[in-house]
Amino acid sequence: MNEWMGFALVAVGGIMQGTYYLGLKYVSPWKWENIWSLYAVFALLVLPIGLAAATVPHLGKLLSQTPTSALTMIFVYGAGWGVGSVLSGLGVARMGMAMGVAVLLGVTAAIGTFVPLVANTPQLIGTPKGLLVILSVITLLAGVGLAAVAGKKRDESLASASAAIEKGGFRAGLAICVFSGIFSAMLNMAFAFSQPMVKAGLRTGASSFGALNAVWMVALAGGFIANAVYTGFLLTRNKTWSNFTLPKTGLFWFYGLVMGVLWTGGVVLYGRGAASMGGAGAVIGWPLFLALMIVASTIWGFVTGEWKGSSPRAKTYMVVGMVVLLVASVLVGVANHV
Repeated sequence: MNEWMGFALVAVGGIMQGTYYLGLKYVSPWKWENIWSLYAVFALLVLPIGLAAATVPHLGKLLSQTPTSALTMIFVYGAGWGVGSVLSGLGVARMGMAMGVAVLLGVTAAIGTFVPLVANTPQLIGTPKGLLVILSVITLLAGVGLAAVAGKKRDESLASASAAIEKGGFRAGLAICVFSGIFSAMLNMAFAFSQPMVKAGLRTGASSFGALNAVWMVALAGGFIANAVYTGFLLTRNKTWSNFTLPKTGLFWFYGLVMGVLWTGGVVLYGRGAASMGGAGAVIGWPLFLALMIVASTIWGFVTGEWKGSSPRAKTYMVVGMVVLLVASVLVGVANHV
């Protein structure tokens, strides 16, 4: 597989990840914890395990021949990502969607790109490829910042900002979002430092694709823990377990499955595409993945009416932000070709 095909797979993966959340909009009277717990079971357990079992001929042997330290690292990084996933909701609730998501994704982009750059490919620092990657991350951060301004102005124009932000303090929300961004970047760490497990998979007869699927199986199982604990807590506290049996909600189970397929499929395509980019795949692929995720989710936001009634200035900021994010994607493509 050539590098441009890898670039395309990462891009499609980002679009899929920016689309999966649509299911959250169409499940009333279910609550967030109902659909999220269902999505988590499919996306983080059922689909990764099924995919690994289907594409790895000797899965048990692969796991037994992977160094324990490598397995533990991948699982722990996945668990860290799961913590980041939970913290994101808490931080955004305190800071507001615009600023919260901007801080979260900004930290995730920076940490998830620069740690693999320094740890795995330090020789790229100072080269044209490395400088282009750094420039693409800076451009991505600028695009996220413009999106944050657009979201803030949208809230102001709709006179809903005060209702969207929980009490608890801006500083507390900022701290939570920063930590969420750090933890959320760990999903890319699981991929970036997965070579011992991939090599074990190749030795036991698995393809590189199958070996990566085994990596995701382990990492996402770790991520399931925090999501299961948090949604279980909400289901119990809010007494919403019974929502699963409400009449005329059978289709919601299918929505949860579709959400899982889109999310897990996006991760699998990211891993496949980034791996085909060579040793710098985790460095080049991650900012592209995030940029296309943001662009896709924003477009769906417009399509589903999230921006209806917002001011022209808010829409202008968002359009400019999307253009900047697309420029960041182009820079990643150029870096991939250098």
